Amino acid sequence: MFCPQCGVESQAKAQFCRVCGANYKAILKGDEKSRPLIQIGHKKTPAERREKHLTTGIVSMFSGVGLTIFLYYLSGALILKLPPHIISQIPFEIDPVVRIIWLIGMLPMLSGVGHILAGLMIRPRKELVELDQPVLTPRDLTEGASPATAVSAPGSVTERTTNLLEHNY
Repeated sequence: MFCPQCGVESQAKAQFCRVCGANYKAILKGDEKSRPLIQIGHKKTPAERREKHLTTGIVSMFSGVGLTIFLYYLSGALILKLPPHIISQIPFEIDPVVRIIWLIGMLPMLSGVGHILAGLMIRPRKELVELDQPVLTPRDLTEGASPATAVSAPGSVTERTTNLLEHNY
């Protein structure tokens, strides 16, 4: 017997898969759907992509801020604590290097800002307008109907196709 979820061979009497934990009896009854380990062709919705970018960006930005603050104080402590005989053995000027080492923390912070901006640029998908609604015929305005009760003309023939194309990209 093979597991329908992960494909591992198991004993015929087994109730659960020893690798993925699938319930064989529930799957055979149809209570539980088998799901693939890797979903090929699964396209995330714009809302899911937006949430992932914003979450990643906020975590990365605040991690970068924390790293920047830590490196700023660490570099200040290194300047004060290094003995002069160690500083004299270094072939280059160490003071400017240690003073700007805190800028390394700017890399994840700027990456986070980029993710946040990318997430804000993703537009949420609008619901498609139902174009299958019955279209009322325009009234003759000469029969005493006021211009406020006139029915507007139906949309363009290509409006639905344009809406579909806009939502796919």
